[in-house]
Amino acid sequence: MTLPHRPSRILADLRALGVAPGQTVMLHASVKAIGPVMGGPNTIVQSLFDALTPTGTLMMYAGWADIPDFIDELPADEQAAYRAEHPAFDPATARAVRDHSVLAEVLRTWPATRRSLNPEASMIANGADAEWLTADHALDYGYGVASPLARLVERGGQVLLLGAPLDTITLLHHAEYHARLRDKRVVNYSCPVLQAGTRVWVDIEDFDTGEPHDAYSLEGVALAYLAEHPVPQSRVGDAAAYLFPAAPLVAFAVDWLEKHFGPVDPATSQAGPG
Repeated sequence: MTLPHRPSRILADLRALGVAPGQTVMLHASVKAIGPVMGGPNTIVQSLFDALTPTGTLMMYAGWADIPDFIDELPADEQAAYRAEHPAFDPATARAVRDHSVLAEVLRTWPATRRSLNPEASMIANGADAEWLTADHALDYGYGVASPLARLVERGGQVLLLGAPLDTITLLHHAEYHARLRDKRVVNYSCPVLQAGTRVWVDIEDFDTGEPHDAYSLEGVALAYLAEHPVPQSRVGDAAAYLFPAAPLVAFAVDWLEKHFGPVDPATSQAGPG
């Protein structure tokens, strides 16, 4: 029988990669890729806290597993049923999107974790900068200038991948928001939120972050960055791990996207508002 990875091994691997005290780190991870760990997913999160120390901050994308952002496409009677009864987004209880790793739900329920109030683009953070990172997250354009992603860049944070595919880097949606692109679609949807303790349906506007992204992929953007700007790479447990610097990654991605997928006439381009 092969023993699972010990907590001391996970912590040593994180430190060897470059995860250090005081950093602000946005995590994307695959527990399966990391392999069996003593204590399971909780040990992975605790090891990250140990590497960052109380002076650092751990952040993840959470979203909302039960967001009814599709109801405007339903027949009128079905829309009415949803509007009458669908629960509001409650940041204290709304489950994280499972597709982005079980660790998002582990971190969401960890003591002292803070959560931003945009239902679809909701981010969670725990640590020294958690309150600041998650505060005042705009409902419209939730990956833009009034978002935890913008603050991650402002803080000089890092993006940590632990076995997660390169196309899961949520921060690249922040680059898409800023980039002037030839094919940039605005989407509008309705969502129930809590305002002063009351369930209210609000209309939200954003750029379409779904696939496909024109003729490119988020993985392609990340690979282009890696080809020109090597980043720390190693293994954490069994998982391939990367540590990207947030601000340089966004700056590169905006330039790369505009160079390869910008409009023929810049006057017709669309960048993020504000």
